[in-house]
Amino acid sequence: MEKNIVTINKKVASNTKIVEVTGDIIVPDIKPDIVSIINANGTSYIYKEDITNGRVRIDGNIDTYIVYLADNGENRSIQTTLSLSENIEDGAITEKSFAKQKIFLENIEAKVLNERKISLKAIVKIKSEIYEKSEIEINNDFEELQDVQKLKETLDIKSVVGINKVKTSIKEDISADSGYEVAEILKTNVEISNLENKISFNKVLAKADANVKIIFLAEDGRIGIASSNIPVMSFIDMEKITDKNICTVDYNIRNMLFKVNSKENNSTITCQIEFEVSCEAYENKQIDVIQDMYGIKTNINFNKKYVEVETNNNEILEKININESFKVEDILNILDVNCYPKLVSTKKSGNSYNHECELVLDIYYEADSRNGLNVKTTTIPFMIKNEIEDGIEFNISNRQFTTNNENVSCDIDILYKKNNSDIKKISIIEDVNIDELEDENEYKMCMYFVKPGDTIWKIAKEFKVCMNDIVSINNIENPDKINVGDRLYIMR
Repeated sequence: MEKNIVTINKKVASNTKIVEVTGDIIVPDIKPDIVSIINANGTSYIYKEDITNGRVRIDGNIDTYIVYLADNGENRSIQTTLSLSENIEDGAITEKSFAKQKIFLENIEAKVLNERKISLKAIVKIKSEIYEKSEIEINNDFEELQDVQKLKETLDIKSVVGINKVKTSIKEDISADSGYEVAEILKTNVEISNLENKISFNKVLAKADANVKIIFLAEDGRIGIASSNIPVMSFIDMEKITDKNICTVDYNIRNMLFKVNSKENNSTITCQIEFEVSCEAYENKQIDVIQDMYGIKTNINFNKKYVEVETNNNEILEKININESFKVEDILNILDVNCYPKLVSTKKSGNSYNHECELVLDIYYEADSRNGLNVKTTTIPFMIKNEIEDGIEFNISNRQFTTNNENVSCDIDILYKKNNSDIKKISIIEDVNIDELEDENEYKMCMYFVKPGDTIWKIAKEFKVCMNDIVSINNIENPDKINVGDRLYIMR
């Protein structure tokens, strides 16, 4: 009996939590009093996770910048960090489990309590999936069995070669626009692009770019920008990996620090970011999985166990173009735009699904008649229709913004991908027993009318005949298409 060993990442638990994080901030003595809040923005990340039996503990931060209007008429900024700790509890979690987790900052609000105190409330979403590595034996042949019909399905199964995580970091002094001296940081943004990996002997070289953009307040009250594309590189150990394997790499921020340099060199901002780089390597195994079988001259009894495997499909990317115009009062110059495509709701329509989505735009800009940083949020709805219910992921592939007086035009390409793999439940045959039939010399022929739910396989198994014989005798052109009420001749 031939067996194939497939290693899978078995999902043992999943959880999505919406968490509210709150805190108060006292304005430092060196800063002026608050009149009103202009903007609160931030970056959320998980800096530590601890897995024990029955539980995953998550510790995270939200690095926040609060931009406010001071009593002297200036824009000023306060930086603070909100901390969070959450537990994901499930009896299926063990010390051998590993987690894939993402944290999203959904919203952040700042409220003035008095001229020296601010209340903060942040809403974050934490998506956790907990896995364990598991080996599966798939019996894909039973050569010792005679006169047996087998129902096979050929699958491209992704078998795990290895999983590993490493930490890497970047540090760079980012120069401000020419002629600007940085006073305070108002906003930071970090995006990963140009992902690339190369496989060598027992190692994966992972490379990407960290696109860093900083909006700052200059000493003379102007608003400026500092930006840089910083290379990120790491070597990840992975035993038995070859260049024929499939390799996926993911980057997650684990810590970050932005600091205005000293007065002697305050035209630069020091950026330090620590990343966790996770790598999963697979080999693609093409396996004929036997889903069912029966004997022509014997009774075959067996048990089935069902397992979920990951099958390999080509990544499917589709593009939505958003081309809209809207009014932003008194806009002079766009400094930055945060784009957040997100799914709002999903409704089934026949054999497909309608996904109602929206693109949220946070526009940071300079105004014509007022100094400092200004922010406007606008939402553009869009619709996606396809055959999958969930698993849609968004990515911005291109974005352009132009201004004409107070009109802002956007041209944005949103890529959404359906999962590049399918989780498929397959049956594995085991514990096979064979009983001999009594000799039947009598030649038999009968007429059979197709009933709802019938297939050629099901009918052939019931009468213990070969599928090909039914197809041949009845001149069936497509064995996958038979109609209720069709008359079939069965001979044995």
